[in-house]
Formats: sequence, C-alpha cells, structure tokens
Amino acid sequence: MIKVNEHKTNNSPRFLMVLSVPLILFLLLLLGYNSFIPLKAELHSIIIIFFILIIFVSFITHNAWYSFAQYKNTIYDVIEEVDTYLNQNQLVLAGKKKALANIEPFFQKHFEEIRNDNFASIATSIFPTLGILGTFLAIAISMPDFTVESKEALENEITVLLSGVGTAFYASIYGIFLSIWWVFFEKRGLTKIEYEMNEIKLQYKELIWEKEEIELYKILEAQEQNQKFIEKIENVVTPEYIAKLDKIAQEKIDKINALDEEYKVSEQRLTKNLASLGKVFELTSVKQNELLESFEKIENSLTKSSEVFEKSVNEQKSNSKALNNEIYSVLSSFELVSRDLKALGKELIDAK
Repeated sequence: MIKVNEHKTNNSPRFLMVLSVPLILFLLLLLGYNSFIPLKAELHSIIIIFFILIIFVSFITHNAWYSFAQYKNTIYDVIEEVDTYLNQNQLVLAGKKKALANIEPFFQKHFEEIRNDNFASIATSIFPTLGILGTFLAIAISMPDFTVESKEALENEITVLLSGVGTAFYASIYGIFLSIWWVFFEKRGLTKIEYEMNEIKLQYKELIWEKEEIELYKILEAQEQNQKFIEKIENVVTPEYIAKLDKIAQEKIDKINALDEEYKVSEQRLTKNLASLGKVFELTSVKQNELLESFEKIENSLTKSSEVFEKSVNEQKSNSKALNNEIYSVLSSFELVSRDLKALGKELIDAK
C-alpha cells in the first residue's frame, strides 16, 4: 500500500472561505440599508440578494474547493480498494511482478461520489441569471404610479423610479460576482484534486504495468525465443547431420527415380494392352456384325421354312379331306356290296 496522509481535514474552514466575501458584500448592503454606511439600498433589493445568497450557500458543498476536503478524508478507502484490485491482477514478466490493471475508474468514481457534478456545472450560469432576474424584479417592484395628477407628485414618482433602478442593479452585479467567485474556487479545487490524484497515481506507477512496458517485454521475449530457436538449430544442424540428411535425401531421390522408371514401364505396358484391347474390341465388333448378318439369314430361312410348312399343312389338310371323301365312298361301296351279298346269300338259302 502506498503512503498517504490519513489526517482528517475539517470542511468548515473551506465552506466559510467560499462564503466569506459574498456574505461580507451582503452585510455591506444591509448596513447601507440601515444607513450605517453611505450606500443606498432598497428593502426589495436586500431581499432578492439574500435569496440569491441562500441559493449560493446551498451550492457551496458541490464546489471543488469544498469537495477537496471531502476527497482527502475519504481517499484512504479508495486506496484500499485499489490495492485489493491490484493484488488480484498480478502479472509476472521477465521475473518482475506488477499489476495489469487500470485504476483510473476508481478515482473517477470517488470524485463523482463526493459531489454532484451537475450542480457544479450549472452554478456559473445560474447566479448571473438569478442576478438579472432579480434586477427586473426589483425594477418591477419599484415601478412608480404615473397616473398622479400633480407635477410635484410625478417628479417624486420619477425620483423613486430612478432610485429603485439604481439599487436594482445590485442584484445583477452580485450575481455576476458570485459566478466569478464560484469559478475561482472551482478551478482552484479541481487543480488541487487533480494534483493529489496525479501524486497517488505516480506512486502506483511502479506497481502497474504500462502499455509500453508490456510491448517492450513482448519484443524482448520474442527476441529471446528466436535466439533460443537459432541456438537449437545450430546445435542440431551439424556437418554430420547435414551429410546424413543429404544421404537420406539422395536415397529418397533414387527411390523416386526408380518409381518413375517403373511408372514409365507400366505406362508403356498399359498403352500396349489398351491398343490390343482396342483391336480385340474392333474384331469383336466385326464378328458381331457377321453374327448379326447370319442371324438375319437364319431368320429369313426360318421365315421361308415356316411359309413352306404352312403351305404343306394346308395342302395336307386338302389331301386329307379328299382322302376322307374317298374312304367314305369306298366304305359306302363296301356297305352296298355287303348288302348285296347278304341278299344273295339269303336268296340262295331260300332256294334250297
């Protein structure tokens, strides 16, 4: 852990310092209103300026000068958080141990917690605006009645108007002064806070890896690796190793040449076989054509034989029919002869 001053700072002196001059100016106006000093001030102007002063007082706790005390009182807690974070993100490079982390968010978050930055940003514009608004309000309040009938009364009203206008501008002047006064302490407080932050970050610088350091170590590590690789190559690649490697390479080349020769022989043999196979296919084609022609001739012969056979069958049918008729005729004749013989036999028997 880095060393910081743990002494608590009292906020009250800083609050009173920011409030001092605006309060003194208001008291001077109040004395002028009560005629203790030769400074003319109207009651409405006093009330308006007092209202602006109250708003200024409510803004003081958001001023960087006041917040600086709060920053110093709570920075030790932030440092403890940062130390814990760094211990959890340790990285060793080249035997050196540091943290690989970004601590900027811790301080930024702490600064946002000790004050409302939105109030601080609008303060420089709100006080002059309130001053101008107060001026117009004071003029409106001191506006005389121009409907009077007498000349003396009108002159008196104009005198009141001019008197009121003169004191009304006190509000604008007071608002502009508060804006300048606010900016002075705001810038002064921011400068001190930034200085304290930078001092703490400077102490942490030796505990955190910078981007340039990491890049440098990467380059150095790469160079070291390359050097080791070169040394290994030098240790391995000796003259004996090169000769052995050359011998192995020559053997591989010889084997490749032998394979190439075998491939050429096989290619020639395959070429011859392909040529022979082509001739066989050609011959087969011729034989196939001849066979087809023979099949066609056989088909024609079969067709003719079928026609002849069919003709013979038809003729046989005709002859068979004629033969049947002849046989029937002969049988009929035989039947007639048989009848005649039977009749003749019967006559011969009867004659006896």
